[in-house]
Amino acid sequence: MPHASRALALLTLTLVGLAGCHRDTPAPPPAAPPAAPPPVDTTPTDLSTLHAALPKALPDTFTRPKPAQYGAPSLDYPPAPPALMDAVTREQGFSRFCYEEFGQKADPTLRGGVAVLVTVADNVVQDAKVANSRWSANGPGAQVNQCLDEKARLAWKLGDAIVKPGKYVVQLTFRGE
Repeated sequence: MPHASRALALLTLTLVGLAGCHRDTPAPPPAAPPAAPPPVDTTPTDLSTLHAALPKALPDTFTRPKPAQYGAPSLDYPPAPPALMDAVTREQGFSRFCYEEFGQKADPTLRGGVAVLVTVADNVVQDAKVANSRWSANGPGAQVNQCLDEKARLAWKLGDAIVKPGKYVVQLTFRGE
């Protein structure tokens, strides 16, 4: 047994020694020296003596486009009566919130208008949805429309004012200030 353990120990040392040996690897070739920068041309030149063969400039034919109108679009319903518009004006903070949070944060130059179709019954705003809109940017404008759809019916309270039952159009215009 002592002979077997000695052979095992010798075999283990041999394997450890072989694992630690490296083959001789050639050294990488030396890097090429950096290229010299090109010489700077320091010859003085009078550029006023040079002539260019450029064609004459054409007359300016650019016409400035008319600014786009982003007011509230119209619908074929009667405009909101004064009592309903008073409620809209009184609660304009929520529509400003929709415009600033969902519109201007995505596009600071966003402008536009919406036509909200409002249904009144029993002197209460039963429904209010954006029926038509025009925005300078569609994505942020659609987000504003969605916010208005979710909040307008709850925000516009008529209070003691009397509004006949029916469908009315509330026009809202938004622009940065």
